[in-house]
Amino acid sequence: VQTKMAALRVHGRLCHFVFILMYLFVQYYDLLYIDEFYGSPRYASTFGRRWKFLTYLNFMAHTVFFGSCVLGDIIETVLGKRTAWLRRVQDVMVASVLFPTSMLVSVVFWGLWFVDRELIFPAALDNIVPSWINHVWHTTIVPVMLLEMYLVHHRYPSRKAGLAGNAAVGLAYLTWVLIVAHVGGFWVYPFMAKFTTLQFTLFCAMVAIIGSGFYLIGEFVNTLFWGPREAPRKEKKKA
Repeated sequence: VQTKMAALRVHGRLCHFVFILMYLFVQYYDLLYIDEFYGSPRYASTFGRRWKFLTYLNFMAHTVFFGSCVLGDIIETVLGKRTAWLRRVQDVMVASVLFPTSMLVSVVFWGLWFVDRELIFPAALDNIVPSWINHVWHTTIVPVMLLEMYLVHHRYPSRKAGLAGNAAVGLAYLTWVLIVAHVGGFWVYPFMAKFTTLQFTLFCAMVAIIGSGFYLIGEFVNTLFWGPREAPRKEKKKA
């Protein structure tokens, strides 16, 4: 068992290094070529720029997360110091943010793509965004998180706390979408412009339910990999 755990730690640290290199390269390519060379107005000349897209926010969260993983690995391996506080933050990020959001981004994006790609990623963008970056943004994010959850034991919070965190993230992004619509005068995603107020409300409720479902799937996968969550010990009251 100890040998297996040691091997998982080594593989986990190696994957962290590979993932951060991949993400940094994509960020570099995106900023240098897509934003400046191609000069896409969809990204560069509208309110919120690329920061209004859930895809980009999720990808940045991945980059920050794996950057923190590499930092933690260096502190523990080279300096020999514990980073329990950092690991706790990473556990919450995986449970409430990264896994459910990555699932949502991937499933919704490809679902809408197969229905009518013009609703989510117009064909005109093929001349701006290379297909390999599109797949890094919308496809690989899920297997990357599954591999991370398999190699590293992330301790999930209580279901109540985890779902609350997931809901807070969703509410924060909904608020940002509404701010963009109000200040910028356009919807982040074109299909939203076709909704009535009732339809938009129902759509948001549906996405919230799906997001909660993805959280529960992540919890199940984590349990499958590492066993059930350990309940916190309660101190006995003194007589």
